[in-house]
Amino acid sequence: MFMSEKDILDVSLYNICNDNNYNDEVKKQKLELIANKYNVSINYLYKRYMWLKSMCIDPNLCHLDENHNLIYKIFDEYSKMLNENDVEYYYTSGILAYLLVNKKLERYHHDLDIFINMKDLEKLEKICNEYNFSFERKIGDRDDDTKRVMLKMYYCNRLDIPITVFMYVREKDNSIIQKDYFIDENRREYVEYIYNSPLITKLSFCDIPHFHNNIKYYSITLEALFLCKAGNRAKDIYDCNVFENAVNREKLQKLEDEFKYNLSNIVVEAKNDNFSDFIFKNQNKVKVLSKND
Repeated sequence: MFMSEKDILDVSLYNICNDNNYNDEVKKQKLELIANKYNVSINYLYKRYMWLKSMCIDPNLCHLDENHNLIYKIFDEYSKMLNENDVEYYYTSGILAYLLVNKKLERYHHDLDIFINMKDLEKLEKICNEYNFSFERKIGDRDDDTKRVMLKMYYCNRLDIPITVFMYVREKDNSIIQKDYFIDENRREYVEYIYNSPLITKLSFCDIPHFHNNIKYYSITLEALFLCKAGNRAKDIYDCNVFENAVNREKLQKLEDEFKYNLSNIVVEAKNDNFSDFIFKNQNKVKVLSKND
């Protein structure tokens, strides 16, 4: 496996600082050798080590440059597939914190997330193999102990980088309804409708394309991303610090205010939903999510 110079530095740094057989003086001497070799300061190495620990990254297991190159590759290939087949979509989460403000990826990314209009899902399932992607239905857990039916896609059988598809339909008034399909303990099928008013849709889903490596892509807005990442997870706090200066505070406030008056979620039996046959197809063969998903 090829490792970049940056990955090699991270591995050496991490192993020295984590080795309990070295006292502080020996660690300092070894770090000075690394600092001289890579033309960096000791202070940089200490900060880098503390950052790796705060992000729960063991560079022996997670090579950041390798991960970033793979994420970029999957992102670009997936975007090309969607664009060439007129699929309506919006990327969300993770890497947007960097792409939307033209910064290189920094932390480890284990997946991609995307919203896809349900009218295009059947087409996507049919053509994905031509682009080296697979399309799978999998079972995951919901907070209420019911089981969610999820759509996962993978590039070239790379199960370590799943693409999670979040499903939605667009209404005539340009509102968007996200759909979450699930099964209760009695194997009854339901769907939860998550309403986004026309204003929430306008402020959250951007119809102006962005570009990565000259490949067009669509995404949620920085304001919607900021709200998605509001929380206490270390990676979300870190990501928000990367792009928060680019967030339009007026639009963010409008979005927060509109959510206060948004319609509540509703749950209906899946048999009354137009897409239930597609989602629950071959239900008995649906795989349970593994730890990599």
